[in-house]
Amino acid sequence: MGYIFDALNQNQDDQHKSSSSEHTPTESTPTIHEDTSTPSSLHSDTVEQTEAVQDTANHKDQSPIGITQELADHKDQETASTGEKNYIEIEVSDEWIDGVDDRLIALREPGAVMAEEYRSIRTSLLARWNHERHLVHTITSATPQEGKTITSLNLGLSFAELHNRAVVVIEADLRLPTFEKLLHLGTNKGLVGYLHGDCSLDEVIHQIGENGLHIIPAGGRANNDSVTLLSSQRMMNLIKILRNKYDHVIIDTPPVVELADAGILGSISDDVLLIARMNRTPKALIEQAKRTLTSYNAPVSGMIATDQRHVRRKHYYYRYGYKYNYHNRYYTKRAA
Repeated sequence: MGYIFDALNQNQDDQHKSSSSEHTPTESTPTIHEDTSTPSSLHSDTVEQTEAVQDTANHKDQSPIGITQELADHKDQETASTGEKNYIEIEVSDEWIDGVDDRLIALREPGAVMAEEYRSIRTSLLARWNHERHLVHTITSATPQEGKTITSLNLGLSFAELHNRAVVVIEADLRLPTFEKLLHLGTNKGLVGYLHGDCSLDEVIHQIGENGLHIIPAGGRANNDSVTLLSSQRMMNLIKILRNKYDHVIIDTPPVVELADAGILGSISDDVLLIARMNRTPKALIEQAKRTLTSYNAPVSGMIATDQRHVRRKHYYYRYGYKYNYHNRYYTKRAA
């Protein structure tokens, strides 16, 4: 594999510091370097931004539009609980697969080594949560172009292979959506339209093949309205509906360092996975991303390192490692 950043350092309490100092680290126990400093300007800016978002969401909920959306959410909840077909099925033909982005290796070449590495990450997540269900996973990064969207979709496809687990991937990057370009879904309806109340839930969920992965694309850009939409009560209700319906809800979000989107959604998730490109993302930025997520009370549970490139059959493939948390220590799960 390659080098995995040792950047996700949990802040320990005084008691743990005193007890851990009695033991000398060995090669099988990674050394945990603590960094308890959090820039005051970063923390204050994040808190102010969060409070502003909450005020906007609360004001919106008190309006007649908020009441209408609440009724619509209740209808979506009833539809989801009936077990009826409430999605648009995408026929997986050879022609359609040929048009899918090459980096969606779990779909294009499920027998490839790269697909197995995604399954290894899937296995690590299942083990960490003791095979629990109805979990929400937020995926983000410190900076753009780290591989968040590709990882979200490939990981979702890997979970969907189990067949006994229902999985949905939400494109919550409303500023720069790419699902349509990657998958050619052929629709302009998605999360933006749903949050505006312009379409119902069954109009925005797409299923890839029979018993396959469910996807909610962005369905357009929201730009400056992104934070308002993602922090709205309608979005909170949507997460509750999807959590009850699916075993795994994977949320693809924008970078967290400069934008509030990932922190807002991470705070209502069971865990947050950070994506970092090897030999590109500075360790300081990863640490800053973790501090930002912590300020939102978003539980950062691990990091996936991408971009150890290998050329095979004229295509670039990424290799991945997964670092997971156990009793406030981080251990590295590396693919073979």
